[in-house]
Amino acid sequence: MNVKSLLASILMVLVSFGAMAQGEQDSIILLNGRVFLGPVTSVENGILKYQETTKKGETFTGEFATYRVFSYTQKGTETILYKQDEASDNYLSVDEARNATLGSYDARQTFKPRFVFWSSFALGYGMSLFDTYLGQASIDHDDYIGPFTEPGLFKSRPTFAPIFVPLVLSAAWTFPSFKVREKQMIQTHLLNDESYYRGYHRVARQKRIFSALKGSLIGIGAGLVTYAVFKP
Repeated sequence: MNVKSLLASILMVLVSFGAMAQGEQDSIILLNGRVFLGPVTSVENGILKYQETTKKGETFTGEFATYRVFSYTQKGTETILYKQDEASDNYLSVDEARNATLGSYDARQTFKPRFVFWSSFALGYGMSLFDTYLGQASIDHDDYIGPFTEPGLFKSRPTFAPIFVPLVLSAAWTFPSFKVREKQMIQTHLLNDESYYRGYHRVARQKRIFSALKGSLIGIGAGLVTYAVFKP
């Protein structure tokens, strides 16, 4: 078994939350695909409490509302908290919810929206620079009282216009669909499973929105720094 296959097997063990789940390692998996390790201490009044140990060896008590939890595993035994209930907007069956949760987990591990980040950075940076361009029409305007007689970059003060770039991009990146490739899947046994893809796309869409916001805001900041350095 090569390293890649070994890693995939370990991750599969982490989220399968059945007889194979973690051996004796207690774990909690949320419906959004996040996994937390630590023994569950109580489940009552709609709250699940557990103990988690930090890398420094410090122990603290964490808690989740049970409606956010798909299941938890204690000593190799899984307890499913999710229940199909249309009145609570839980339209999926337990198996469908499990597969959607696995899809969400895989997206958190394998989906890397690098193109979204760098394209958003470029647009934010470009818009920030363009915002400081002084055009000839502005110079010729009767109300113009600036010191410049020729158009050019960095000759106009920045405005709030670039802030629309993150808003537009974050909204725009919620729409494009994409195909989940098999190499992006840890749970390859769920290939072509509709519920799995639903969970994967949900988290991938969130990551694209965040990357668009992050990239464009950093780009705008870089543009402002460039203006501060190179302004006449």
